Amino acid sequence: MSTDLDFGRYARPELGRLFQALNLDVAYRRGRGDHLTPESSDGAETADQVLDLVGGAGSSLFGHNHPALVAVARRCLDEQLPFNAQASIRPGAAVLAAKLSALVRATTGVDYVVTLGSTGAEAVEAAVKHAVVERRRRLGALREELERSLRRLHRDGLADLPCGSGPAAGRPCGEVVGAAVEKVTELLRAEPVLVSLRDAFHGKTTAAGTLTHGSNVPEDLHVPGPRRVRLADWTPEAVVAALDDRLVEICTVTLDADGVPQSRARNLSPVAACFAEPVQGEAGVREVPTETLAALRRLADRHDAALVFDEIQCGMGRTGTFLASEPSGVVADYYLLSKSLGGGLAKISAMMVAADRYVADFGRHHTSTFAEDDFSALIAAAALELYESHRDRIAATGAELRDRLARVAARWPEAVVEVRGRGLLIGVEFRLPQPESALLRAVFDAESLGFLIAGRLLHAHRVRVMPTLSAPTTVRVQPSALLAPEDIERAVAAFDDVAGLLAKGDYATLLSHLAVPPTGAWRPRQHVPSPPRPRRARHDADVPHVVFLANLDNATTVRSLAPELAEWSESRCAAALDRMRGELDPFEVVRRRVTSATGREADVSVVAVPFTAAQAVDALRAGHRPWLSRTVLDAVELGVALGGDVVGLGGYTSIVTGAGRDVIENEVRVTSGNSLTAACAYDLLQRHLSSSGSGARRVGLVGGIGNIGAVMADLVAPHCDSLVLVGRPGSGRRLAAVAKRMAHLVDVSVAEDLDALRDCPIVVSATNAADPVILPTHLAADREVLVCDLAVPGDAHPAVAGLPNVTLVSGGRVRLPNGQTPHFPGITLPPGIVYSCLAETILLGLEPAAASPSYGGLSVDGVLSALELAGRHGFHPTRITAADVSTTPWMVRDSTGLTTHPEVGI
Repeated sequence: MSTDLDFGRYARPELGRLFQALNLDVAYRRGRGDHLTPESSDGAETADQVLDLVGGAGSSLFGHNHPALVAVARRCLDEQLPFNAQASIRPGAAVLAAKLSALVRATTGVDYVVTLGSTGAEAVEAAVKHAVVERRRRLGALREELERSLRRLHRDGLADLPCGSGPAAGRPCGEVVGAAVEKVTELLRAEPVLVSLRDAFHGKTTAAGTLTHGSNVPEDLHVPGPRRVRLADWTPEAVVAALDDRLVEICTVTLDADGVPQSRARNLSPVAACFAEPVQGEAGVREVPTETLAALRRLADRHDAALVFDEIQCGMGRTGTFLASEPSGVVADYYLLSKSLGGGLAKISAMMVAADRYVADFGRHHTSTFAEDDFSALIAAAALELYESHRDRIAATGAELRDRLARVAARWPEAVVEVRGRGLLIGVEFRLPQPESALLRAVFDAESLGFLIAGRLLHAHRVRVMPTLSAPTTVRVQPSALLAPEDIERAVAAFDDVAGLLAKGDYATLLSHLAVPPTGAWRPRQHVPSPPRPRRARHDADVPHVVFLANLDNATTVRSLAPELAEWSESRCAAALDRMRGELDPFEVVRRRVTSATGREADVSVVAVPFTAAQAVDALRAGHRPWLSRTVLDAVELGVALGGDVVGLGGYTSIVTGAGRDVIENEVRVTSGNSLTAACAYDLLQRHLSSSGSGARRVGLVGGIGNIGAVMADLVAPHCDSLVLVGRPGSGRRLAAVAKRMAHLVDVSVAEDLDALRDCPIVVSATNAADPVILPTHLAADREVLVCDLAVPGDAHPAVAGLPNVTLVSGGRVRLPNGQTPHFPGITLPPGIVYSCLAETILLGLEPAAASPSYGGLSVDGVLSALELAGRHGFHPTRITAADVSTTPWMVRDSTGLTTHPEVGI
């Protein structure tokens, strides 16, 4: 049963894409106890056994497919027990409700009425609904009582008598009671208030989501629900007094023995319920202090509100006691259970309300199609019996596992913050590493750390874990009560390994599971609009700041940008880049200061745009240009937020935004840097042509239908004897249009075959192809040939550099003034040399009043003005041959054609 297509595209595409990126896209064929059997790529069952410590986020307290629970399920099926028998008595549901009430009463001494549902979030929604109804009924009863009192006062002629004492002394008692009726009516009309704690997680439906903190959830995924107050300060005094400003005082009137009206104050509140998880599972397994729970009890009483303990994940015995709140001694009005209640087999939840608070007709009007089915209820009843027979084992196993993991934390304090939890609800919080390279700092963010650890444990140790939802640097450990001693050893060894790798900074090993080619089809993630980023203040207000964007060149760039991964082969780097494509956000690589020959200064930030040239080509061919453009625009927004006055577009960042036309900014100047790229080549070619004899001034130009190529043709034509425009098959008509424009300047011809270059002692190339297009066989073998390759990575095959008669010059290189040698990681040019697109970005920073010569299409005037600007500041075009470059640089296509043609090539 293949899941790549079905899950990744039709079920939950974003999760499918994320799991593939993290190499967590594993399907499981069989589950038994604490072990899962993966499914192979062909759908067959593998021999591997994965130790499952996720435990269904707490649901599998008795493991997968416990025989006793399976027997109940099988018996229900064999006996053809009805699943849907609404409007009837459900014996299984009644049995379960009685068992639950008895278990909770044993702890609290209170009787509870049970409402069954299907999921934990449904139980939370039911609790919200019941608490609001309970409050309305209570206020409604109060209003009725006050209205009767007011009518009685008028009937008996006492309404105008002044109150003899109390806060309303001297006021007519009818007026006092009338005012109370109005305030109660206003409260009834007002939206009720719900209270939850900082970092709470209560579910993802509307009301439950309102109660949930959800700090790592996009803001636009929060749908407004009931009014909620979140308590950030958990000190008892702060909790108890947190909503005092919401209290509404009314006065009631009674007649004393002498018939004199006496007033008395009473506080009412809009608060309907206070929610708390005794152990906050998704917040990183954090126990709410006993004193805070006790303060919540006082807060609820102060506001005549319900205290609701959400024990959906931490209850049902998972922490060693049936209720996780039991050790605190605090008794709630409502308890919510789910997850383990179904034994990992049935989907069921329970809302339990103290009998003296239960609204009698709630169950009549609050119904659910799949709630109270006997199948789920009978399995849950059997799960309760299992709990009672395993409670001692839960506590003992949990204590041993936590103790062993705590020893790992003590051994690797550089990697592990602490181990928390009780029973079989344990969280291991890891420290966010700080690698030296900016690339790995971007990989190891707070959202991804837990998933990266999960990938290592799964693929290296066959141990399955997942981070907690709201605190993803904490990994959840929630095994079953059946966890065997050898499984504890296995789990501890796995955690020891990953903690050691983090502590030692061995990221190459830790991330090795990402360096495996993905198997599923890639899809870009959907763009999520985000609020504007605040603009960062400059380090030095008097020094302009420029930001240069560049995509990655190829797989080897990974090793260049992240020396920590130096041991990875090129194929592993390529696999990791393909797997993580689209997951990384643009990030700042480095910031350096450059000084002009005039003495002016500019700060220069380089921002990596995380896709490679080959990935850009593939995306363009697959119709994913909007994703490429959006990624670049995100990088532009980062550049603006960094405080940039100028944003330069290097490589494909220019191509996919139409030479920057898609970048709409009014506070910064935008440049592709291509004018200076062309200017450098023009300077070199002009000097070479002027010193060449007759017959050696025939120029072959590849890429003439691109913007840079066309401008280069205009610039070179007056200086050469003949010009041949060379393109791929089918490009002749478009090249002919370029040739016609300059026919009055030079003898110009068109060729659709690269072999035409054999007659050219000078070759200029400026395509936007991802792979080399000029091979050794395309060049003359019997004469000296100069190849000026403006493309990065080069259009010329590496073998061209080895030809004895060929001088291969990388175009678009500039020497910085005064011998400066700032280091820009990933750029492997000789010290003091930078790409012309970067140089043009810097020059615009040094000239605040200069317009960008490279925004949109290039022009001859723009190229010449860029050359003049460079000369003014001592930036000199320089000749860099292939021998001067140690490895392929990562700044891609600073000089590629600015064509908007969707196909890539020459």
